[in-house]
Amino acid sequence: MEIVSAGLTIVILGLLYWRMIKRETPERIGAFQALLPFALGVASMFLGALATILLAKSLGGMANILAGNTSFGSSLLRSFLMAGGTEEMAKLLMILLTLVILKSRVKNVYEYVLIGAAVGFGFAVAEEFYYGDFSSQGDAADYVSFVARMISVPAHMTFNMVMGELLGRAKFSRLAGKGSPALYCVLAILIPMGVHTLVDACTVFNSKLMSGEMIGILMALAGYVGMLVFELVVLIRFRKKTAKFCDMRLSAAEPAA
Repeated sequence: MEIVSAGLTIVILGLLYWRMIKRETPERIGAFQALLPFALGVASMFLGALATILLAKSLGGMANILAGNTSFGSSLLRSFLMAGGTEEMAKLLMILLTLVILKSRVKNVYEYVLIGAAVGFGFAVAEEFYYGDFSSQGDAADYVSFVARMISVPAHMTFNMVMGELLGRAKFSRLAGKGSPALYCVLAILIPMGVHTLVDACTVFNSKLMSGEMIGILMALAGYVGMLVFELVVLIRFRKKTAKFCDMRLSAAEPAA
């Protein structure tokens, strides 16, 4: 089942990313600009995993205390420390590294969105192979896990599409002399981290779900439904606003209409 899940992750996200690239106007990014952030996204998963391991070791007994606490506040803190904070920060670093390497090649805000999408894509693929258990027995729990993972497939990509847009808006705002670049930068970090942390607190770090409590099951259901809605809203929004983001060019300080 996990092999199927990993394969579908590659196919689904690959098609989404390819279609995003094809929508760019007046010209599309080249192969290097498309593949570099994907490769760095793969690296970001290992960077995030390393940060999580080191953080867990530095917390020592506190990690066990948090794991044993079934309150929602504890779930939020664990989610932030073990996933929402570390993973999004690792991906942010790789987005920034991509921008440093590409320098003047990034022409508009939409290409910031593409960079974010590619980093999230690479992270998601690496995560499937790193955390996947390929010895599935095909029981009911496997099928439930499969459905949950399919719902969450575009999550990392959409988190970082939002991050990319806001970083692009920060630069565009600075060039145009309008708005607050600092505010966009802060939101580029807080929104993906916040949504990621909240969703994982309701799902994978939900202590009440692990103990089989009904409230935990309802929280997990709300988390997965909320994540699905977030993904659809983000994907539809960027499809509709592609032309606008392409027109927000970064070579001149002229705001788009």
